[in-house]
Amino acid sequence: MHNEFEKWLKAFSEERLPLWNEFPDFDLYMDQLVNLGNRYLENFIDVKITASMINSYVKKGLMERPSKKKYTTTNVAELVVISLLKSIYPLETIRSGIKQSTKDMSIADSYNYFANLFNRTLSSFSLTNSPQVDSFNENMIQLTEQFAIHAVIYKMIGEKLVNLQRISKTN
Repeated sequence: MHNEFEKWLKAFSEERLPLWNEFPDFDLYMDQLVNLGNRYLENFIDVKITASMINSYVKKGLMERPSKKKYTTTNVAELVVISLLKSIYPLETIRSGIKQSTKDMSIADSYNYFANLFNRTLSSFSLTNSPQVDSFNENMIQLTEQFAIHAVIYKMIGEKLVNLQRISKTN
């Protein structure tokens, strides 16, 4: 099992998110946006993106409204970020974070920062050089617990930072 996991981890760490300039430079219809989002995120999310999800994100103010049923590059970037973060953050936290990150920089720069950070973090991850993991030689359940604990702690810290930013912007 050790070799199988290491092989998967090596392949997974070579995956990457597209950068802004890799997105289509033309508007998309809903079915095209769904297909593109699922293609970009196929190795990162468990639940496929659907049109009803996108409609919900637009309705809740997480994504810009389409113009004449056509979605822009901005919508593609929003969909990628939302789809990745929704497994750990409430939609309200994601909406607030997106608004804050695009307040002082363009959506393209904000998305590229996110994607580059994601890609660098993923590509640099290995069990041997990660300070977050004691040892792969431990029991698999103990390794799983370590990752789960780190995920929970990072989630709490991230939510607190987003909330503090929102509070400081309103004062």
